[in-house]
Amino acid sequence: MAALSGAATPPQKVRVAVFGGAFDPPTVDHVRCCAQILRSRRVDEVWLTPCGPRPDKPNLETPTLKRWAMCEIAVNSALPPTAKVRVCDVDVNRERAYFTYDLLTHLNKTRGDTHEFSFVIGTDWLTKETNIREWESDVGGKRVVTGHKLIEEFDFLVLKRPGHPAYGELSDYGPRFSYLDVDGDSTKFIEGAGSSTDVRNCLKDTHDYDAVAGLVPAAVLAFMRRHRLYIGPAETRIARASSGL
Repeated sequence: MAALSGAATPPQKVRVAVFGGAFDPPTVDHVRCCAQILRSRRVDEVWLTPCGPRPDKPNLETPTLKRWAMCEIAVNSALPPTAKVRVCDVDVNRERAYFTYDLLTHLNKTRGDTHEFSFVIGTDWLTKETNIREWESDVGGKRVVTGHKLIEEFDFLVLKRPGHPAYGELSDYGPRFSYLDVDGDSTKFIEGAGSSTDVRNCLKDTHDYDAVAGLVPAAVLAFMRRHRLYIGPAETRIARASSGL
């Protein structure tokens, strides 16, 4: 019997949407957004990726490990086990968060043979004042502009954030930017406006965890209660959050 000729078709790569953020804490809307990204059918998986310490977020008081744990709790308590959402720990043990280009390059280098990565971004980042082409990387301890490489090498999946329309046309930002939609209609993509900042501010004002019930998954709220996160004077909050799990 003659051998079959021709090269074998390479296996199709897993399409991954990297959904990064501080998630301090992860909210119901973050989890809903993961589900909606999957519903768009633009990707096969969503990787919720809590960042490490960031110089541009000096008030980020909850350590990465605790935010990662809350993300795991949120995903596993609020989504069915069949949902292709995982929590990425790439930044958990780092002293400083990866810059966006460095993060995607690292994932591409370590998993690029089997996975194809795109980056989720909200329209609140597409403003007149924000220029992604000026975003930087860490090269040998020095800050180097790599934003132009970022938008040339990776796809951006854009969420329409309530109250934050993109400045100009999406095509103005580059050919690899596209709105996330459901069945070709971006208005079907459901995203709420409840943010981590809203949750933290509410707790600092009320000192009452019941005040944020429904804004974060119930299991995450229980974790916050157990560790007394986001309540009390700043120095007490930071000391308490920095203690072990």
